[in-house]
Amino acid sequence: MRRSAAIAGLAAAVLALWVAGCAPAPQEPASPVKAGSYSVTDATARRLTFNEKPQRIVSLSISADEMLLDMVAPERIAALTYLADDAGISSVAEKARSVKARVLSGSLESVLGPQPDLVLAPDWMDADFVELLRSAHVPVYVFKTPGTIDGVKKTVLELAAVLGEKEAGAKVAARMDEELAFVRSRVGDIPPEARIGVMALSYMGAIGLKGSTFDDICARANVRNLVGDYDLPPNVVFSEETMVKLDPQLLLLPSWRYGNEEDPEQMREDILRNPAYQSIRAVRDKRVVQLRDNYLHSTSHYIVYAVRELAEAAYPERFKNVDAEK
Repeated sequence: MRRSAAIAGLAAAVLALWVAGCAPAPQEPASPVKAGSYSVTDATARRLTFNEKPQRIVSLSISADEMLLDMVAPERIAALTYLADDAGISSVAEKARSVKARVLSGSLESVLGPQPDLVLAPDWMDADFVELLRSAHVPVYVFKTPGTIDGVKKTVLELAAVLGEKEAGAKVAARMDEELAFVRSRVGDIPPEARIGVMALSYMGAIGLKGSTFDDICARANVRNLVGDYDLPPNVVFSEETMVKLDPQLLLLPSWRYGNEEDPEQMREDILRNPAYQSIRAVRDKRVVQLRDNYLHSTSHYIVYAVRELAEAAYPERFKNVDAEK
């Protein structure tokens, strides 16, 4: 209790000092609405009004990092998340170099420091933290984390409207459609009985429950998501017997090393050498692969490249002589 009270007191003190010294304009300015102003309503039913396009935007998630950098000039971005620089999980690591400041998860000071005129926060962000920002008169737009590729496209267009960049958002959405159409033109005619059975593993267990983004990626790549066919809890650890029974033809492993203990290459070697797995088709045929996690786990427009990579891994013969440039 003492520790919680101390933390709360520190947050309040930081907030009070910041508000007193350098708080930006309130979300609902008292001055008359200017020509060209616009209003948006976020996932918490909070209405924000902008008299001009935001010029000091702070992102609180890697998906917002990626969408921001592809829709606005870097000069308008005040800060990104620290994950933006990690090419293992970020698709914009190179572009992120053009933005200097980084925010730390749960750090009020790191968000308030750049004096943002807009903060983009995912709906999984701690609600109390969001309210602390709002109490500092910082405009916070909370967006719903998409669970499907169609949902990602909707979020792109939604945030484009918030940023005052509807045209840029439409271009990003169009590129998504083009990539999906290309994959569909290559594998869309494969009948259900000929689809490859796929299983994806994380360091904690199997992923890809029915209705997940991975399940949608599989559907778009026209492969069978074996985990999605079962009613299983998240990150379920399969027994060796269950893995053999499911018998995936293609096994996907992590590519991102996000801790000191995880070793994706060692994980692959352990699976390939495990005597219990030798009858599994993916192991027998050496079809144990690593797709790029920055695509596979994306909830931004980069998710469509996971569809392409999965389709290419499952049906390589369908992509011969095709420029693989992303």
